Amino acid sequence: MIPIKHLLYRTYKLFFIVILPSVLSACTIGEQGVFYAEISKKPILRIQNNKLRIEVHNSNVNSAQLIYEVNATINQEEKVINLKAKQAINKDYLENFEIDIPQSIIKTINLWTINWVDPDGTIITLEIDK
Repeated sequence: MIPIKHLLYRTYKLFFIVILPSVLSACTIGEQGVFYAEISKKPILRIQNNKLRIEVHNSNVNSAQLIYEVNATINQEEKVINLKAKQAINKDYLENFEIDIPQSIIKTINLWTINWVDPDGTIITLEIDK
């Protein structure tokens, strides 16, 4: 028969060495923004059917995290479209994203600036693939 003291020691050891670190690491990683510099290939932008299509590959830095969302904000006064992406673990692997763009913008898209905005606010200007 195994003494209770030994069983408690084994239980604490399992908890503090295996279970607790796993739970804490999963909680701290969470959702993160995507820096342009960490993307494995330059994003490809195309305009098709009133949509801005964005092909973006996952991070070289956070390989366990997958890009699952790309959002756009449109500033019509400044003629700027800003793109931001989110990545997290346990998300579906996506490379292609679509943003609906009003027809009035599509007609004059060559007058617009499209930027990638890093989580720290750094702005990188992108070009539409032709």
